[in-house]
Order: sequence, then structure tokens, then C-alpha cells
Amino acid sequence: MEARIQRIERLLTKRNARLVLGLLGALTIVFGVALRNVRLDHDFEKFFPTDDPELDRYLAFRERFGNDNDMLLVAATHAPTVFDRSFLHRFDSLAGALAAVPDIDGVTSPTRLGDPRITPIGAFNIPWLRLESDSTLAVDSARIWNDARVRDGFFAPDGNSLLMVVQTAPGLSKERSDALMLRVDSVVTASGLTDVRMGGRIHGQYWYIQKMQRELALFFTLSVVLLAIFLAVGFRTLWGVLVPIGVVGLTVLWQVGLITLLGKPLSILTMLLPTILFVVGMSDVVHILERYIECLRQGHTQARSLAIAYYEVGLATFLTSLTTAIGFATLLTSGIPPIREFGVYTAFGVMLAYALAYTLLPAVLLLVRTPVAAQNDERRSSWYGPLHRLFRWMLRNRRAIPWAFLVLMVASATQIERLKVDNFLLEDWPEDDPQKQDYYWFEEHFGGVRPFEVEVALDDTTRTVWDLDVLRSIEAVEGHLTEKYGVRAVISPVTIVKTLNKAFNGGASEFYALPDDADECRKLVRRAELFSGTQRMATLVGNDKRTARITGRMKDEGGYVHRGRNAELDAFIAALDKPQGLRFSQTGMAYLIDRNNEKLSSQLIGGLSIAFVLIAAIMAWVFRNWRMTVIALIPNIVPLVVVGGIMGLLGIDIKVSTAIIFTIAFGIAVDDTIHMLGKLRIELMKGRSLAYATKRAFLSTGKALIITTIMLLSGFISLVFSGFASVYYMGLLVSITLAIALVADLLLLPLLVLWGLGARKPEA
Repeated sequence: MEARIQRIERLLTKRNARLVLGLLGALTIVFGVALRNVRLDHDFEKFFPTDDPELDRYLAFRERFGNDNDMLLVAATHAPTVFDRSFLHRFDSLAGALAAVPDIDGVTSPTRLGDPRITPIGAFNIPWLRLESDSTLAVDSARIWNDARVRDGFFAPDGNSLLMVVQTAPGLSKERSDALMLRVDSVVTASGLTDVRMGGRIHGQYWYIQKMQRELALFFTLSVVLLAIFLAVGFRTLWGVLVPIGVVGLTVLWQVGLITLLGKPLSILTMLLPTILFVVGMSDVVHILERYIECLRQGHTQARSLAIAYYEVGLATFLTSLTTAIGFATLLTSGIPPIREFGVYTAFGVMLAYALAYTLLPAVLLLVRTPVAAQNDERRSSWYGPLHRLFRWMLRNRRAIPWAFLVLMVASATQIERLKVDNFLLEDWPEDDPQKQDYYWFEEHFGGVRPFEVEVALDDTTRTVWDLDVLRSIEAVEGHLTEKYGVRAVISPVTIVKTLNKAFNGGASEFYALPDDADECRKLVRRAELFSGTQRMATLVGNDKRTARITGRMKDEGGYVHRGRNAELDAFIAALDKPQGLRFSQTGMAYLIDRNNEKLSSQLIGGLSIAFVLIAAIMAWVFRNWRMTVIALIPNIVPLVVVGGIMGLLGIDIKVSTAIIFTIAFGIAVDDTIHMLGKLRIELMKGRSLAYATKRAFLSTGKALIITTIMLLSGFISLVFSGFASVYYMGLLVSITLAIALVADLLLLPLLVLWGLGARKPEA
């Protein structure tokens, strides 16, 4: 042991320190320059599961019919009624102005829609809203209110709000999407309409990114301030604050710079990297500094103190960094690219923090003056007394403590069964956010913003979706969607045929139905493309006429509710008397997100199992004792079970944002156990008895465990101030996990060691 310490000491020279600082400084300049190009992005489609066969179906569907989420809903309110000529003129002018905006492919407004009539002398299109006089407007309002298609699609039930649907260009980049949103805002402002609400993909993405930018700066600043406070309390010197923050801050700079050099933007997940790395990376630095100061107080020189600290803490800090990295790396089990990227970048960042702790930190410490005066009695430390008293209390209650933990786990396990997998499209936004309130308003007045899609396909090449029996089957499915599923503004090939049938029969509302005769249906279909237009037809019926689309919009009531309705829909379709080879398959962005959440949750629980096995294998290799391996894992199972019980008790659902917490928290929480057992191993190597070695490990590492956990908590607990639900839950649940893990490591772990390895009670 002494020989190894001496070899390390010979490397710790001021000359080597300056060389290391020069090299690290050059790399810092490279990564620092790259930060000029850092970008933020959030694209829902990037969260689609790449390993889900339903993604291929959706991509083919989108290629055939266009995107289902490239729409922007624009609604205006006017009291006491929207049937006011002045208001409708302004609304119509807004529709025309928006139609002329670049990257807008079309605008559907009730002020520009007509009710067709087909007579022997020609085709006519009677506007639904004739704005020439108040008398015609009164007639039109009554006509609209008697037609569910127009009334439910564009008018609020109270008659005070009017809707237009804006179709945006597909595949817009973040820059073009933001520019379009700014142009739309400008046009709306210039319209003179005072009470306008918007909802849709480009609108949500724009405000989402704005909020991300504010929170990125807020949480990183808050983490730095909180960590500085706790470092000042823990080390009580200026260098004890500046050196750790400098080392870990450089880790953050390098990692974000690397991501930028790779051309990757920061997403809702990777924007947490600075905060997470700053907090997690601090653990290694604190453990090294704590042992370094302890050696200085024993009268050793700077170089020897560093050598001893690195020898005694080196393996433990490497293992803690490795286990934390494993926790993040298991996110590679996810089929979603942003989550995989988050796992890889964070795992790499954790190991980068470890590397800088063993290069930058010693270089800085060797070039500054000795931070503390030598003391030969560690009992003069302010931490010694409280830790010693805690150790004695633990021994006096050595029978009650394990039972208390057992009761806590059993109580928590009974609540875990209440957990369910659920998700909402806008679950990340705070309830009082004005943008989210607008989405709730759309759900209340216009049936929601969530898109709904069903693909209709015929396997029989001799048939088409225009056959009357096929149309009747589609109509039956539409009826179920409207009456049972809650879909509004439903459009399909049936809509076209019904509209034409009504048009050929003088516009009488009773003829808004499918014809009774197949020959009559074929006549209507022959005129469908001519009357409806090629572009409109292409959005509903494929070129082969054997595929079609049922589309609409609905309220977002959560993936759990939608899965139940999907099961009912599947049962209805299975029981439907439909032509041979006719298939109905739900698809679309929202459907994929629901599937993604359910599948990802199970994947991440599987990732936790992988992390558990890998960390157990590491423990077994280090300690070469199966009992020690089991002992090391038990205190880290406790917080996971307890947090699962808390989630069940509080009704916190399993979703992407909460499922990743278990894997991450397990990888971080096990660090304290490794440090405690690592110190125990060193004491045993010195020839100490197990009982005395346990006491020395507790007193020596106790302060570092408490300080690092408090710092981790300060970083993660700051996330509860986030407006994003995913960030909030990560901060809350990881903080609870770490706090319980600390208590388990301080109170339960030493008792398990003494009991499991058969030692007698050590002297207090």
C-alpha cells in the first residue's frame, strides 16, 4: 500500500500540474467557442419509438395523406354572438391574410365555406355565411345551427366563438416554425380582433422552447448558488467553494460544448444536463477533498495528502462514477432517440467529471497554498461529535432499526399496486400557464386539439373504398367514434359522398346520408373528384383507392383512458359486419405517443433490472464476497420501493418522465454505499477488526456522505420549481430517493455489515 502511495506522490509535482492545466485550458477554449452555436429544440416526432412497427405504419400513412399534426387552430370570441357582420368581416380578413403567409398551405374558415347545390343547369356553392346584410346573416345562422357538420366543427356551443383551421407546411425546422409563429402573431394583432386564442404544433413548440430557455438559465444558476452555500458550510473556506465549482463547472462546459460540436440541439431532457452534471459531478470532488483535508490535519504534505486521498478514495469514486454512468446508460434500452441520447451524454459526462476530478483538481490543489493548518487530532473536527453520537444511537437501536425499515417497505409495497401508466400530450405544462389554459379552452369549446386518425385499408384488389358496403362500414365506425370515443369534426370519404348526395337533392338536410343504391353511389363517386378537387381527395383517399382516412380531433383525456377506448373500438370493429379484407387501424401522432409511453415505461423498468444486475456484478467483483454484495444492494432497494409507494399513494402515474427516475436514482443512490464499503475495505486491509473497521468507516465517510447528499438534494430539489411536470417529478422523486438512501446507508448498512459478517458490536 505504501509503495503505491509513494508512486502516486512522485507524479504529483507542480511541473506536471502546470502541464495538465495548459492542456485542459486549450481544450476548454475549443469547447467554449462551440457554445456560441448551442441550440434548443423540441420536436414531438423525435419521441416516436423507432423500434415500434406502428411507426412504419404511421410514416407510410403520413406519406400517403400528409401530416396529422401540422395544423394550427385559431379561434376568436365575440359577445354576445359571433353572428355579427363587423366581427365576421374581420375574421374573414384574418383568414385571407393568414392564407397569404409563407409556409401556410391553406386556411379553412366558415366564412369561406359553401354548401353545394347541383342542378340540371349547373353546380352552385351557397356560402354558409353571407355577409351582405343582417337579414341574410340571420337566415344563415339558423341554417348553420341545424347542420351538425358546420356547427360542431367551427362554432362553440354558446355561439360566442368561431374557429378557423390553418394548415401549415409539413416538416418545418425549428427556425422556420418559430418564424411562422411570429408572422401569425403579427397578422392576428393587425386583424383588430381582440380575443383570439391559438393551439397546435407550431404554437405549442414555440412557447415550449421559450420556457425551456428561461428554465435552463434559472436551474443552473440556482444549482450553483445552492451548492456554493453548502460548500461554504461544509468546508468553511473560500477555496473550498471555488475549487469544486470550478472543476465541475468545467465538466458542464465541456459536455455542452461537445454536444454542440456534434451538431445536436438541447432538448427537454438534455437541457437538464448542466444541472445534473453539476450536482452529480460534485460528489467525487467532495470525497477527494474531504480525505485530502483529513490527511492535511494529520500533518502530511500537500502531495502526500493528495496521494493518500487518491489511493484510498480512488477506487470508490471510480465505482460510484461507473454505477451512476450505468444508471444513465441503461436508458439505451429505450426505443426513443432523445432518451437514448440523454442517457449516453449524461453517462459520458459523469465519467468526464471523474476524469477532471483526477486531473484538474490535483493540478489546482498543488498550485495553491495549504488550505488548512495541520491538526493531529481529528476529534477537533466539528463533525466528529455528532457522527459519534449517531453511531452510538444506531447501536443502541440495532434491533428496532431493521424492523422499522421492513415495516416501511411493506407499507410502501402495498401502495405500488395502485400505480398506473398514463400520459397527456401537454402534461409537462403547469396548470396555470396561459398557453395550457388556451388548450383547455379549445377542449371545452371545440372538442380539443388532439388529432385522431384511423387508416382504412382493403386487401381485396377488386374493391375500392368507394363501394357502398365499404362506405357503410366506415360510416358505422364514424358513428362509434362520435358517440362513444368522443371524436369531433370527423371527416372521411363518407363525408364527401354524403355531401354530394345532399347537393344532388336540392340541399335538403335529410339527404345528408349515403345513397340506398349502389349504382347511385357509383354515380356520386364519379363526380366526387371533379367536385371536391384533387387536393382535397388526396388527403382522404389514396391513389389506389384501396386506402382511406378517417380524421378528426378530440379532447386529451390521458393515455390510460384512451387505451380503454381503443379496446372498445377494436371490439366494435371486430364485431362489425364488414366486407372481407376491410381493415381499420388507428394511427397518428397522438396514438404513437400513447403507445410510446406504455412501451417505454416497461423498457425503462427493464433497464433498471439491467442496472441492478450490472451493479451487483461490480460489487461481487470488488468485494469477492456474496454476502457483502447482498448487503450492498439492500439499502438501495429500500428507497426505490418507498418512492414507488409514495407515487402510488399520491397518484403519480408511470410515464416517461417518472419511469426514468428509478434507473437514474438507483445509479446515484448506490454511491454512498460504495464509499462506505470502500472505506471499510481499506480499514480491513490495515488489519483492523470488522467491528472497529465498521466504526472507522462510519466516522470517516459519514461527513462526506451527508455533504454530498445535501448537495445532490440541493441540485435536484431546485427542479421542483420547474413549470415542466417531467422536470418537477424528476427533482421531487430523485430527491426523496437520495434522502432515504442516505438514511439507509447511515443507519441500516452498518448493522447489515455487522450482522451479515458475524461481528460483535463495536465499542462506542
